[in-house]
Amino acid sequence: WRVRNSVGVSRTVLFSLPGQSCVPLLLPLIQKVFVHERHVFVYDGASYTVEMGLALRKKHGTSYRQQASSETWDAVSSSPSVITSTFPMTPLRHIRELPEKLANLDGERASIVEAWMASVDMFLDMKARERKNFYTPFVCRMGFLMKRSGIGNGYGGDLSEVALKNALEYITGSRSRALPEKVMERAVACLTERRTAYEDAVKECRLEYDEKILVEKCVFTHKSILIGEKTLLDTVKPQEDWSLKAAKKLKSCLCCIPGEGDEEDEDGSDNEDGGNEDGDKPESKKRGLDLSVPGAFATNNGGGRAKYVDGKTQFAFDPTMFNK
Repeated sequence: WRVRNSVGVSRTVLFSLPGQSCVPLLLPLIQKVFVHERHVFVYDGASYTVEMGLALRKKHGTSYRQQASSETWDAVSSSPSVITSTFPMTPLRHIRELPEKLANLDGERASIVEAWMASVDMFLDMKARERKNFYTPFVCRMGFLMKRSGIGNGYGGDLSEVALKNALEYITGSRSRALPEKVMERAVACLTERRTAYEDAVKECRLEYDEKILVEKCVFTHKSILIGEKTLLDTVKPQEDWSLKAAKKLKSCLCCIPGEGDEEDEDGSDNEDGGNEDGDKPESKKRGLDLSVPGAFATNNGGGRAKYVDGKTQFAFDPTMFNK
């Protein structure tokens, strides 16, 4: 209701969380309330996040108190990003090895690392239950927008404008139609300005190589988070024909639950020859059935037990085995 009078002719309103520390607390609630809206999950690498967190603390300090002379509602009801981005509000108590690894860092770096890990941990938990909570966000990697990374691992070409275009197409729901040229120009100019501001802010807060190793050791205690330049699950790769979901290969047959046994497909092939070993086999052979044997529907030679018997086609037993 507060934004109704300020949106003008805009058809899309974007709300953002105040910081990564709030993600474990607010993300499940927001998804539950706004289950039919479009969601975006933006993340950066742990080391880059620590550098930005240190820059925020250097600029704003670690303490915050609203002065009485400026105690307006808008100011009092909001928290500065230095707090909502660098203080872990939901500690990861289920990772037993983490406290020992965090102890190798100073307090500032340790708190930022734990806040980052907690936010990614919640994201992975939501993705693991996406069939129940319908959480299918646009997973955006900051490295693409900040010209730090190409597709895959390591460093590559500049894909920032493509990544920005993909994100805007999803946010505005305009994937099927081209974005206005003026909108892209303004968006690119804004991103360039923010990128410059980021580089200036973290210039004196860069982590040394040894510090990055200590950060990665902390992250490595969470077995589901990939360290270094790896991407999170279902990260949208910058390209014209982008997708919210990573490519999948289906290993389940039609009689199984849809999607059961699906695995991520990185190279788009099932074996070294790029083909399917069972591609030329009849469907009955794939399921381990030999229709020439009586009772084939009841006895599955493939190791799995048939779920039903088709009495109209075959006997469920061999009648010759019974005495007259």
